[in-house]
Amino acid sequence: MRIAFFAKRHKRSGITTHMERAMRSLGHEVLRVNRRKLERVIGKGLAWKLIRRRVRRFRPDVVLVFTFDLPAERLNELRQDAKTATFFDDCPRELGPRIEGAARASDVFFITSRGQISQYVDELGITPAYVTGGCDPEDHFRVPAEQSLISDVAFIGKPDSRGGRVEVLKELAKHYDVAVYGPRWREVGLTPRLDDVYPPQYRQICNSARVVLGNDLRDDVELYFSNRTWISLGCGAFLCTRYVPKLEEILTEGEHCVFFRSPADAVEVVGRYLEDDAARSRIAAAGHAYAHEQYSYARMIERMLAHPDLAPPS
Repeated sequence: MRIAFFAKRHKRSGITTHMERAMRSLGHEVLRVNRRKLERVIGKGLAWKLIRRRVRRFRPDVVLVFTFDLPAERLNELRQDAKTATFFDDCPRELGPRIEGAARASDVFFITSRGQISQYVDELGITPAYVTGGCDPEDHFRVPAEQSLISDVAFIGKPDSRGGRVEVLKELAKHYDVAVYGPRWREVGLTPRLDDVYPPQYRQICNSARVVLGNDLRDDVELYFSNRTWISLGCGAFLCTRYVPKLEEILTEGEHCVFFRSPADAVEVVGRYLEDDAARSRIAAAGHAYAHEQYSYARMIERMLAHPDLAPPS
């Protein structure tokens, strides 16, 4: 399949690089387009003329957009040349006009929050497709522990007030050695060990902390969790993640990772597993294997491209 992939670079997570790498590993031909970078150099009008020419010459089967990396009106223009799809990895409470525009311009609009499908149907009259994130074999793997990064608990991300993230970490910090990584933690009274985390640091943290915490921005939406889940498992972490409805359909508690449901529950679960090195090692190894076998970015791309609305015309 020939795929025109509109995506800017994400230096911290590397997600768009991982998606492109997965497409190529599956044998697809990929035209990667960083529209914003080109616009900064030659301006919007000329950039679009050049992009349009390149896409037509490439003759894609599918145009895939990462979130809003191509405006809806431009994506609509490309529908005459190829099937269109958007990968949207956020879980907003309100579906604003930007989301609606991207969804309507896409033959398939992929979301990472299964519980929101009915919201899209009710509010926009659009049925999105559910897909989870993934991990990457070249960036997410096990490494030796780094002495300066050893802790009881580690969390990588921002101190967003949504989802009770700060509350959980502050409660855990009363009982255990907690390390946070990422920007803006000082604003909520916690000092990060690192302000910036890139893939090399991410995998070191996952293999140095006894427990890596997962706590996404919402815990009320069925099967919504960020790609941090698969990245952490893919790096070999023992993951203790906040439960969301139906999570057990994808992850088995006590086999791939463990769950918590409240700050007090997090303290109890973390404490129990800090005392059981063998269980942590067993679960981390199983979670690592499972993530790479079933939920790599290659598996994610396979599931996306298998959608019947992206099938080439017969």
